[in-house]
Amino acid sequence: MSARPVLIAAVLAAFPFLPRPAAAESGPQFRDLESQAMGRTGVASSRGANSLFLNPAALGRATGGDFGLSADMGVNGVLLDYASWAKDNYQNLDNMDSLLAHIGPIDNKWAPFTNSMIVYGNWEGIGMAALLDTHYELTVAKAVVTPVLGIGAFSDIVLTAGRGFAADDGYRFGFALKYLYRLRYDDRLVGPGDEDFYTAKQKLEKKSHGVFDQIAKIQVAGDIAETKQGAGLNLGAEKDINKAWTAGLSLLDFPTVLDQEFVRPDIDLGLSWHPEVHWIPDLENHVVVNVDWQRFLIPGTPWFKQIKAGAAFEGWIKGRQAAYVGMGLNDGYPTFGVRMGYIVYLSYVYTAEEIGTYPGQQKLSFHKIVLQADY
Repeated sequence: MSARPVLIAAVLAAFPFLPRPAAAESGPQFRDLESQAMGRTGVASSRGANSLFLNPAALGRATGGDFGLSADMGVNGVLLDYASWAKDNYQNLDNMDSLLAHIGPIDNKWAPFTNSMIVYGNWEGIGMAALLDTHYELTVAKAVVTPVLGIGAFSDIVLTAGRGFAADDGYRFGFALKYLYRLRYDDRLVGPGDEDFYTAKQKLEKKSHGVFDQIAKIQVAGDIAETKQGAGLNLGAEKDINKAWTAGLSLLDFPTVLDQEFVRPDIDLGLSWHPEVHWIPDLENHVVVNVDWQRFLIPGTPWFKQIKAGAAFEGWIKGRQAAYVGMGLNDGYPTFGVRMGYIVYLSYVYTAEEIGTYPGQQKLSFHKIVLQADY
């Protein structure tokens, strides 16, 4: 038997004997545009420095190099409701009592704010990236006799670097080392009996300077969130079954330690079909179809949140992507994305997710605009 399948089997067999994690989730789990558009898949199809977060073995098929940066912001209906309400009631945002008297349209509606910024590069199988990935949530509600605030934060700063290796018979292996600085505040309601209520209240009552400053108050959770630092390791393997089929295995946070506590690791499996087609003349055309099995280590996770799928069409000119259209299913919800450009790209991504556990928190749709430069 080849040594490579034995190595993969040994890693999987060793998993049950690793220290059990202290955290339920490993983090915001950044994914690039292509992965988000295709239902957050890509264990067997990721590429470039972004593969450091999903399957670093993909670095083993990189030739030459590239450097880029990307920034995105998520917008949804609830956030737009807050913006519209703030425009008409901005004078009330600086006084909690006045705020409660005019809170009707946004009462107990959780407003999420998401954005990510990443600078990345790779050269001949070596990849590096610096990531800021943030997710804040805020609501203001009326209790029986007192106001309550709902606050949540889950954000990471990640510095990561890794290497991919190509081996015989179409195998690739890779690793990524990472440093994490995390802000974490589990979604919860806080009232006048909680010290965090007054910290958040003071932030909300500060004088605002324009609508954007008012919306930025959604990030109040970042001022009271718990901070943790740590380091970790992602591992990955890929196998080209033939020219059009690739299988992938990724071991994320294997291990990762934050403040002397182990984070829950993930094992993800993926299969990708990526034939070259000839639909558009003068373009290198590719179809990519992914099926991933993720999050199956989390007890109680329903099957439709474990199985993720996506399909995409790519058009390339002289080795650079010029057009991309993808769609998929993530946690049972549809996803979609489109990107156009050459060196500088403008993209749109639609995703949906469920947030929180309190009334008013529910499935939310996110419309993300992504600006990216890749050279």
